[in-house]
Amino acid sequence: MGYSQVGQDEFVIETLNHKNGGVYIEIGAYHSKDISNTYMLEKEYGWTGLSFEIDPLRSEEFNANRTNRCYTVDATTFDYETLFDTLKLPKQIDYLQVDIEPAANTLKALLALPLEKYRFSVITFEHDLYDDPNNIYIKNKQIEVLSGLGYELAADNVFDIDERFPGKTYPFEDWWIDPSVV
Repeated sequence: MGYSQVGQDEFVIETLNHKNGGVYIEIGAYHSKDISNTYMLEKEYGWTGLSFEIDPLRSEEFNANRTNRCYTVDATTFDYETLFDTLKLPKQIDYLQVDIEPAANTLKALLALPLEKYRFSVITFEHDLYDDPNNIYIKNKQIEVLSGLGYELAADNVFDIDERFPGKTYPFEDWWIDPSVV
């Protein structure tokens, strides 16, 4: 059983054939364990990775409970390339999560990444289409960017269900793969 909101961690593990010792980048850490897309990867599969969170209290909680580090930064303007180069991260990183609020900032964070220099085998991108119909721009822009880099959309408009509203779904995320790896 995974720890993520709608099975993102299980999608990553299944897609990468239960890979041990992988590497992740998590933009929008939120919490060390609760609805975490990377907790299972670290704890059960020995992955290393970097997490980024703007809220210092959340970063502090994360760092107190996890082995891998969470940086307190503004993910929309952070210099990822310098950090990735300094840490000598592999050019093919196994998993990228991009999930911060509001959705417009998720797109800004994606565009701040050195996407021409580093590739990701699996990507989950939160566009929160359910929250605002204008988020279609964000969804379409991430499709333009990631498709243009050769990624393939594996799951479109992944949704959550709220038991308070039977029959209603909340599309909030797209899942991608790098077809040269997966």
